[in-house]
Amino acid sequence: MDALSPLAGAPAVATTKTMSAAQGAAISSPGAATTATTTGAKDTLSLSPLAASLKGPSLDLFNKLKQNERTLLSGLVDSGKVTGDDVNNALMGSLKMARSTAFMNGGRMFESQNRGLFARANTVTADEMLKATDDTLARRKELVARLGELDKNGQGGSDDYGEILRALSAVEPGAGTGLPNAEPHGNSRATAHLRQTRLISPYYMKLGDPFFIRSGEEEAASNKLKDAGVSLSSLTDAARGMGEDDVADMAQEQASHRAEIMRRNGG
Repeated sequence: MDALSPLAGAPAVATTKTMSAAQGAAISSPGAATTATTTGAKDTLSLSPLAASLKGPSLDLFNKLKQNERTLLSGLVDSGKVTGDDVNNALMGSLKMARSTAFMNGGRMFESQNRGLFARANTVTADEMLKATDDTLARRKELVARLGELDKNGQGGSDDYGEILRALSAVEPGAGTGLPNAEPHGNSRATAHLRQTRLISPYYMKLGDPFFIRSGEEEAASNKLKDAGVSLSSLTDAARGMGEDDVADMAQEQASHRAEIMRRNGG
């Protein structure tokens, strides 16, 4: 990671800009006070330092945090302990970590649920690979939705919640029984040669892909928030659904690309 100069501790000066719908949701949280004015047909707001700093996916993630988490972050910015840019960068870093987890576990689930396909990788058709991709993504979407329901009902620490987390990590009992005597992912000598056959998994990553890898600035901001008392795991947990959606889009795109190649080669 590149070395970073020390980040400023004082909050940024509030600026006046046209409010997006997402920013409107963010600034309505406790600790993000605003002053509304009207100019012509457009409503403008004098945004707090935090709301003015949040951008794109970071703003979306902020709106998914629990109220006490939003209040904590707003208070830290208002106190000058961290800047709005620190929060923006740390949230983006948490989303990238959620994407990485979704990618690794999704790839593991794809393999564990489709070992029969991996065993005959050289004869798998494009349609079979696409169906396997759709089945894996549907399973993950179902599990994430169930986690969300448990969270909403205050059952985040329940046994059911833990079971679903294990399933999302692709360690659910009975997964991948299509291949006789198959051992869990990563433990079987039989799976070693599967990675040397034709690529049929849509889960492949470019080395150092910034879609997944935190920048030095994002990593430094995460450490700064951690030192200020913010639970980084809670940020990553809040980003789980967004990470899964981002990786699902990526996997579908890569599956389509892989299918075109397979069909050109007669598969």
